[in-house]
Amino acid sequence: MIHFVPLEQRHWLHIPKEARPRYCEDTRGIVAEDTQGNVQAVCILDTWTENACQIHIYIKNPFVLKHGFQQEVFNFVFGSGRELIVGVTASDNHKALKFIRHMGFEDVTVIPDGYSKGVDFVITQLRKENCAWIAKPSLQAVGG
Repeated sequence: MIHFVPLEQRHWLHIPKEARPRYCEDTRGIVAEDTQGNVQAVCILDTWTENACQIHIYIKNPFVLKHGFQQEVFNFVFGSGRELIVGVTASDNHKALKFIRHMGFEDVTVIPDGYSKGVDFVITQLRKENCAWIAKPSLQAVGG
């Protein structure tokens, strides 16, 4: 059984150092825990603007996706009034790029050598209207 809780300072210890963004004043997040309180996935959201935020995801156990982790994350962001999520991923992190593209993120641009010499930053985005993971309002016939 998986349940979702808000990101707290104690969760940072469970995120691998190479996947851990800097904690910012506006950092928020969602954590998937099992019934023993073990962290199975973490989504960190920061750099909030009026219309967007940046996303960082660490998934220890892909099983969380069968329990609605992505729905929880995207409903939180898009339910806050934002219409855009931005990702910044190292170009040599092929597994992460494959995953985020599967989630519906689209490539926007590449920043050469943005991560390190020879490793680019790949900038991706997911727009609310293109997100398959959020609850869509049901259409109701209007009586005449």
